[in-house]
Amino acid sequence: MEKRPAKLSARLQGLTLPHSIQAEQSVLGSALYGSEQLAAAVSELSVEDFYDPKHRLIYDAILALTDRNEVCDILTVTDYLESNNQIGQAGGYEYIASLPDKTPILANYPQYIEVVLNHSEKRQLIFALDEIISLCYSSNEDASTLIQLAAQKIYQIRENNDNTGFERIGVVLRERIRELEERASGKAPRQLMTHYPSIDSIIGGLRKGGLYILASRPGIGKSSLALNIGHNVASFEDATVAIFSLEMSKSEVATRILISRSLMPLQKLETLRMKDEASWQQIGKALGDLYNRKIFIDDRSAISAVEIHARCRQLQLQHSLDLVIVDYLQLMGSASRRSLAENRQQQIAEISRTLKVMARELDVPVIALSQLNREIDKSGRQPRLADLRESGSIEQDADVVMFLHKPVDEEEDFTEEVIDVDFIVEKNRQGQTRKTILEFNPALMTFYESEDTLPEVPF
Repeated sequence: MEKRPAKLSARLQGLTLPHSIQAEQSVLGSALYGSEQLAAAVSELSVEDFYDPKHRLIYDAILALTDRNEVCDILTVTDYLESNNQIGQAGGYEYIASLPDKTPILANYPQYIEVVLNHSEKRQLIFALDEIISLCYSSNEDASTLIQLAAQKIYQIRENNDNTGFERIGVVLRERIRELEERASGKAPRQLMTHYPSIDSIIGGLRKGGLYILASRPGIGKSSLALNIGHNVASFEDATVAIFSLEMSKSEVATRILISRSLMPLQKLETLRMKDEASWQQIGKALGDLYNRKIFIDDRSAISAVEIHARCRQLQLQHSLDLVIVDYLQLMGSASRRSLAENRQQQIAEISRTLKVMARELDVPVIALSQLNREIDKSGRQPRLADLRESGSIEQDADVVMFLHKPVDEEEDFTEEVIDVDFIVEKNRQGQTRKTILEFNPALMTFYESEDTLPEVPF
């Protein structure tokens, strides 16, 4: 919980911060009235969530009595405050005794708690941003670090105030059965598919809220496969795809998609002459298909997981959001000052956890690319979960871990010829783990199913 500063800055002094005295009185009054209301308040609110100093003292007394498993009512609270010489500061006996009467409708206590929490979050946001403003004037930190710190503070406010709590299993299953019924009757939105049949048969499509790790050694084609999947989802599903490329520029990413869509190798694309009319028509047809696809690309190399979360939320509010692709995880920075002092494994652990939280909160699948350790090159064996570079937490946070692996009997370097690549699902929380074979054309940066021709995409 973000604590209020010991002394308000000059910018905030004299200003009335967001609060509702009536809502705070209603929460305290209902907590002093019944055990159900008391339990709800104690589980969701802290002392700092109250704005009025009197109410903070009264609620602190309520928490102390609850912690000691003692009866909590008007008499015990006033006795506790009196014994600590705080009864006057808390408004006196009559004020505390009047609180239950200030609760308009007892059954509405969840709404009163929500109002108090909402104002508390606004105050926390004000304090956090005020601190950032002060640092902008007084600190030697560069702007990028301060932006990351601001994003981290905002993210922590949201995380610390996530009070979803317990829910009875019957309620959870009732909602789940309703989703299954809607899906069976064709009323529910269809789950996103990669449109690689063998991949979809293993992982069951891309589930909302899922974190998918796609890992390989450099040069095996993980970026190409991720972009192929992103394009398939945008084309076949008319979905919105956000691509965060920390290694390639926006132009490089877009060109890769154009090459895959037009089936024109990069070398030919860059040596076109104006008289090559057929080739220009080929490009024009591909561009016509891609132009209005809802594929958004961000190529900032220093972006952090927290900033990705914020930008995805912005995109979701402005347009929509169905799939996020991050290329790649080990290039991401860490937003928190604490993690900057830690080793890289701890930073990667924070990053992977943030991506998982983002997937669940935004209710979209996230495909994060990852490198494998160099040892896999020496052994020639298939990759394992332990080969994920820099952190074992990646495999813990991921719902699905997928590997691309070049069989040892293939040529050492890729050529323009189509080659077989093993696609291995090593972890799958919702299904099976097994391997399939994809064909990869490096010149066209395109994967496709072994038994099929290059996939057709509707124009």
